[in-house]
Amino acid sequence: MAKKGVPIRHAGVVERFAARLRELRLARGMTQADLAQQASVTPNYVGKLENAGAAPGIDLVERLGVALGVTASDLLQSSTPSDPRPVLRDQARRLLDRVAEDDHALTFLVPLLARLAGGPGSL
Repeated sequence: MAKKGVPIRHAGVVERFAARLRELRLARGMTQADLAQQASVTPNYVGKLENAGAAPGIDLVERLGVALGVTASDLLQSSTPSDPRPVLRDQARRLLDRVAEDDHALTFLVPLLARLAGGPGSL
């Protein structure tokens, strides 16, 4: 059980969510009470969310998004887009490992990869 008065440290995503929630609410000219009513929560809880004092559940993120006319992902924007290259490389390696078992697929794939890589006869 947590000690009384010890603040909870939320992850950075909660702070980014809080800022985005407030930004969207104000851009729509809504009060915390307006948003609370439409999302079926209390105005005090909206205040906690906007101050990063609480981390909402995914169902509430969806209700807030609906109330604001945005998607849940719009409320959960990342501050820095992640680099997809490591994930894509890993997926490519796994797919190539699977395809390498099929001789017919290899006869098609090797010339294609050579062209993409800038080898002889490349695009």
